Parts: sequence; C-alpha cells; structure tokens
Amino acid sequence: MAGPAKALPAIDPERCTGCGRCVGACPPHVLWLEAPDPRGWGPKHAVLHDAPGCTGCAKCWVVCPFDAIAMLRPPGP
Repeated sequence: MAGPAKALPAIDPERCTGCGRCVGACPPHVLWLEAPDPRGWGPKHAVLHDAPGCTGCAKCWVVCPFDAIAMLRPPGP
C-alpha cells in the first residue's frame, strides 16, 4: 500500500470554470463538481472531496486548461 500523497490538488474557485476535465482524469475519483445550491443549480467548480484517497498523480493538474489547479504539499505532522 502506498503512503499518503506527496502533493494534493488545490483548486482556485476563481479560475475554475467547472469544465470537469479534472474530474474525468482523476483515477481514484476523489474530485467532484460542486454547485453552491444544494440542488445542483448555479455555476459549478471542482472540489477535492477525499484528500486521503488522493494519490497525488497530478493528472488533474495536467489536463486543466485554466491553470486552476496547483499541486501543493500537505502540511507536515
């Protein structure tokens, strides 16, 4: 079993358009599109919903055409 990811995606909601490319590229499926309204209405943006499940592969960062994702090291213990 691999250890925790060395870097996690940090998504800038100001730059994210909600296109979903990062969600589709995520092998462990830990990114979701989320809307401000609980019924799913309104502009969507990507959110990391399962940080412990993230492998840190950075495929989301690679496919984002809007530079909305930065791969950041999580804070140490």
